[in-house]
Amino acid sequence: MRKLRVIVNAVPLATVNTGIGRYLRCLYAALERGFGGRLEIGYFDGKRVGPRPPQPPANLAVRSRLTDLLWKLPPVAALGVRLARHYQRELAFWRAARGYDVYHEAAFFPFRVPSGVKTVFTVHDLSLLTFPQHHPAERVRYFRMFFFRRLERVSRFLAVSRFTKDEMTRMLGLAPGRIRVTWNAHEPEVFHPLDAPLPPQVPERYFLFVGTYDPRKNMHVIPRALAASGCGVPLVTAGWTGWSRARMEGDPPIELGYADDATLAALYTKALALVYPSIYEGFGLPVLEAMACGCPVVTTKLSSLPEVAGEAGIYLDDPADAAGMGRLLARVADDATLRAEKSRLGLVRAPLFSWDETARRTFEEFEKSMK
Repeated sequence: MRKLRVIVNAVPLATVNTGIGRYLRCLYAALERGFGGRLEIGYFDGKRVGPRPPQPPANLAVRSRLTDLLWKLPPVAALGVRLARHYQRELAFWRAARGYDVYHEAAFFPFRVPSGVKTVFTVHDLSLLTFPQHHPAERVRYFRMFFFRRLERVSRFLAVSRFTKDEMTRMLGLAPGRIRVTWNAHEPEVFHPLDAPLPPQVPERYFLFVGTYDPRKNMHVIPRALAASGCGVPLVTAGWTGWSRARMEGDPPIELGYADDATLAALYTKALALVYPSIYEGFGLPVLEAMACGCPVVTTKLSSLPEVAGEAGIYLDDPADAAGMGRLLARVADDATLRAEKSRLGLVRAPLFSWDETARRTFEEFEKSMK
C-alpha cells in the first residue's frame, strides 16, 4: 500500500523551542514513531523540503534580539518585513508541495497549495480575533489579510482543546464535524520531577511564571500581588519577554529569559507553585508541564485552563485582583499540605494528555481529508 505523503510547514521548528515549534516537534516525533510505516513526511524549512525536521538556530540570543527588533519597528515597516518573507516562503512552498497528498499547517493560516493537495489546519487559539489589542499591530493586520479566505481551502481542522473547538464553531461558523480535538501533551522523558541544580540567581523559595510577557497572560499583575501578600517570596520568570509594554509594579521578578528543557523541569519541580493568571489560552502548555513535574498550579477558570488543570488547579476568583491573588499566594506559600495534595493530583492528571494519542487522532484526520 502506498504511503500517505504529508508535507508540513516546519518553519517554526527552525526557531526557538516554544509554542508551535514544540507542538510540531513532539507531534511529528509521535507520528514517525507510531505511523512511520504509513506516512512519508516532508518538512518545509522556509526554502525547501527535506526528510528530517529542521533544527533550531545555534545562537538563540541572536534570534531573540532579531525578534525583539521586529516588534520594535513601526507597524507599517514590520508588516512589510513580514509580507516580504511570507510571499517568498509561499512561492517556495507551492513548488515544494507538488506531488504531496496532504499539507499540514499549524501557524497563523495555510499557504496556497497546488491542486489536489488537501489541507489540514491546526488552530491553537483565536486570540488574534478575540484580543487583537494584546498583539503587535502588524501581526493583526497580517493575520486579517489572509486568515478568513484561506479557511475556504481547508479540508479538516484540528483544535488543541475543546474550548478552541467551541470558539471555532461559534466565531468562524465551522461545522463541528469538520473539527477534531487533538490536545497538546507533554514529554514525560523531559517533564517529570527533577532534582537538578538551578541557575545561581534562583532562591530556595520562589513562585514561577513560564511564558512570554504577552499581555493576555496577565503576568504584570503577579509582582503587585506578591507585594500585597507580604509573604516575602519572589517571582522567577522563564521565557521571552515578548511585546508587552504593561507597567509592572512591586518587586521586579528574577528574569531568566529562555530556559532549556532540563532547567525548566528543575524550575517547575522546586517552585512553590507555577503562577499562571492568564485571561485567555487555547491550551496552556506550562500548566501541563508544571503538573507533570509535581508543581502546584495557581491559574484561572477562564478559557481552556480548567480543561487542562482539572481538580489539580488552585483557582483565582479574579485574575485582575492583585490583592485577592496576593492572599491566595500567601496561603499557598504557608500551606505545605495544600501544595502536596495539588502536586499529587497534578502528577495523576498529566499522563491523561499523550502525544501518541494526539498523533493517532491527527493521522486519522490526514486520512479523512483524502475522502
